Formats: sequence, structure tokens, C-alpha cells
Amino acid sequence: MFRRAPVLFLVVLPALAQPPAFEAASVKANHSGDVRMSVDFQPGGRFDARNVPMRILIALAYHVRPDAVTGGPAWLGSERFDIVAKAAQTTPPDEIRRMLQTLLAERFKLETHADRKVLPAYALRVAKTGPKLQTSDPGLLTARRCSPAEAIPGQKHVACQHMSMALFADSLQELAMRDVDAPVVDQTGLEGSFEFQLAWTPGIANAAVPDAGAGPSLFEALERQLGLKLENAKLPLPVIAVDRLERVPTEN
Repeated sequence: MFRRAPVLFLVVLPALAQPPAFEAASVKANHSGDVRMSVDFQPGGRFDARNVPMRILIALAYHVRPDAVTGGPAWLGSERFDIVAKAAQTTPPDEIRRMLQTLLAERFKLETHADRKVLPAYALRVAKTGPKLQTSDPGLLTARRCSPAEAIPGQKHVACQHMSMALFADSLQELAMRDVDAPVVDQTGLEGSFEFQLAWTPGIANAAVPDAGAGPSLFEALERQLGLKLENAKLPLPVIAVDRLERVPTEN
């Protein structure tokens, strides 16, 4: 009697996807004692962060506000670092953030988990008048920004180019630190990119006795000039909890 030999099947498993990473990166601790810092996406796919606290680097990587980074060691907000990294020029912003996540995991052994908490925030919405925005092409990553423009004394004036409403909402707290004390969430429903200008008098809405001749507050300027409005809300916001983090980065 002949027995059939067992038939072996070779199963080829697909290769596991590798997390996106920068082509090259330099990471160094910064002990200068300077309080100034800078973060920039430069032409040619270059990511440049100078004298940046670790809390802010994690916030950049996971696209949350620094106060939404919780847990971790006591030095999370005090230790500062320089990062110079290179990616392809056409790398989109979300991919840059994922590359920064990979870098922090490799060099600092960062481990996190995501959560959401209902926190005070501002909702950016379309006003009753409708939006007053001029559409534009998306533009390169380095061109998507709000830059200072000439303003009359006492006012702030910014010119924004190639901005999505989501990016504008993310930028508002930094642009108007005297007026916006909580994260801003885009709820306009407007898709695409826009170019516009915005001029207002900082701090007037929070003044005990506002100067009637000082000019529009940020809230008034948004509605009159852009057809948008900011409303107080409690919204579920993303929170990043730090589970593990090493203080000294591995060698470059």
C-alpha cells in the first residue's frame, strides 16, 4: 500500500508596513538656557526644531495642544532639544508628524496611548452672514501660514495664505494669545484652502473697560471680515498620555 506524502503549502505573508521615517535626522539636547524656541518646515523637506521642550515636540508629533500631553516624567516641559531632519519635499504635513512620532520612539523610546476628554474649547463656525473667504490652491507646506502684515498702532494684522479652516483653527490660539485661552476646533464644514487677511485689537474683548475707539475685537473681526465666529463650547479633545520616555536620546 502506498501512502500519499503530505502536501506542504508555502504561505507567503506580506511584509509588515514600516512606520514612516525621516531620511536623516540629528537630535541633540539643548542646554543653552535660552527661553526662545523655533519650529519650522523649511524648503526641501527640512524639519528644523531649535530649543524645543519635549512636551511641545510630542504635541507636534501627535497634532494636539501642549496641554493635551499628559503624564510622563517631571522634566517633560523643561528639557529642551534640537532636531534637524530631512524628508522629501512633497511630504504632506500629516506624514511629517508621523515621521516625528517614529523619531521620538526610536531616539527617546517614547510610548504613548491616545485618549479623549471633554474640555473647554472654542468652536470655529460659519456666521449667519456666510463665509467671506477667497479660495486658493493648497500650496506647498512651507507656504501654508499666517504672516504679520502692516497694521495701524495698537492692532494686529495677519495675512493668511493657502490655509484650510482646520489649520487656521489650530493656529488661532497662537495668533491671538491675549484673546483665545483654549483650543479652537474647526466646525465650519468648509473644505479646501483659502487666502484672507484679519485685523483686530488684541485683548479688547477681555478688557475691564474696553476702549470704544480701539477697533474690533478678534471675535468681531472674525465675523465682519471673514464671516466666521468663535463660540464657547465643551468638546471632546484628543489627549496623548505618555507611558514611557527616556531623557537621553540615542546617538545620531
